Amino acid sequence: MQASTWVEAFRGRPRKEPPRCRCCGRCCEAYGGHLHASRADLERWRRLGRDDLLARVSSVSWIWMNPETGKLEDRCPFLVRTGPETATCSIQDVKPDMCRDYPTLAHGKRCLSGVFLRGVALAAPGAEVVESVLSAV
Repeated sequence: MQASTWVEAFRGRPRKEPPRCRCCGRCCEAYGGHLHASRADLERWRRLGRDDLLARVSSVSWIWMNPETGKLEDRCPFLVRTGPETATCSIQDVKPDMCRDYPTLAHGKRCLSGVFLRGVALAAPGAEVVESVLSAV
């Protein structure tokens, strides 16, 4: 089949809805205690007066520290279970960049549930080229 014929065969077909996060909370439980705040995160939280978040950042930008014990939390303290297989982020609007960008190419763009999430940020040089190719598929 010629390329132009192949393209014509698929033109006009309804596009599939891209996969979405299942909001299962597995990633936040597994990685939530192993994160760093970016400079942009710290600036945003200062600007918004989020002292509650800033109190959970170590001197070397590790998050999430327990402000009472000074120890790193095992999981994200802002993850709220809404059911046995679902969870929400209670700081969704101000969550760290590291969380916003997950999963990256370093994770194969797959979450812990195995969902391929192509609409998230990429963390590799030239990634915008890869993203444009992926979005065309």
